Amino acid sequence: MRESPKNTVCVGPSLGYQESMSISYSPLRIARATLLLVAVLVVLVLSVGTARPVQAQDLSEAYLLPELFAIMSDESIAAIGAEGASPLSDAGLVEWRAELAAIYDPDRMHQRFMEALADALASHPEITTDALDFAASALGRRVLRLEVSAREALLEPEIDDAARSALMHARHDRPDAPAAHRLALVRERIAVNDLIEMNVSLGLNTSYAYYTGMATEGAASGLGPLDLLALVQAQEEDIRHDIIDWIESYFLMAYQPLSDEEMRAYIAYAASPEGDAFNRAMFRAFDTVFVALSHQVGRALGRRLMTEEL
Repeated sequence: MRESPKNTVCVGPSLGYQESMSISYSPLRIARATLLLVAVLVVLVLSVGTARPVQAQDLSEAYLLPELFAIMSDESIAAIGAEGASPLSDAGLVEWRAELAAIYDPDRMHQRFMEALADALASHPEITTDALDFAASALGRRVLRLEVSAREALLEPEIDDAARSALMHARHDRPDAPAAHRLALVRERIAVNDLIEMNVSLGLNTSYAYYTGMATEGAASGLGPLDLLALVQAQEEDIRHDIIDWIESYFLMAYQPLSDEEMRAYIAYAASPEGDAFNRAMFRAFDTVFVALSHQVGRALGRRLMTEEL
């Protein structure tokens, strides 16, 4: 599996596991559960060289983390627990969704993320200071709220469909049209932090963790580690296409209220050495949390499948 020091999570199309089992669950669906691609969304540090230690609770509230992890929990449970998203019988779906709710407990997700981010930033207080300064600015506060609000709105299938429709319109509009111009700025925002490749890498990692989790429970009979790796690598292009569609539609919707000047200011911050370093630290924290969650989901589903077979 490729290195993932700069990953985040992303949602992808349903992925096959074995034709005989017809598993359509995709660990990439966790992606939407984690597609936090902005360098201002979250930060945790116990001290940033200020007059007093920064309290984790203060930061959590300032960065809307309780809201954020509640949204990501809902995204994951809805995607993975949907009817037809796994080969479980109808009778097992209620219990399966309850188990998913326990795995994707937002409070535990929140705590693990904060611990992982603190570890990633422990030796770089200057990165944290810079991120906090930006988040406290008028632009940072506005971007933070827009991203979380858009993320919550996309829980509604109709809004998600509308966002994707707007993206298709922007892609096919004339180059000098406002929608096409805004899409160009969104793509610049994506490019400065290499967000597509980071998400593809994490998508592959979460997928591999899911399948190895199933294998641990004996639900991948006849497939060894190299077989699982090949299975995951074969999904890369589908993962990439889905990520591009999702991130462009999400950013196009979230940043719609921003002026061109605000977008350029935000892009400049994201492209700065400090902004980029913080973004990568945040992705490492998401990688730590969501790869572990994907492995748990694989094991949980594997156990249920083996039980149903018996």
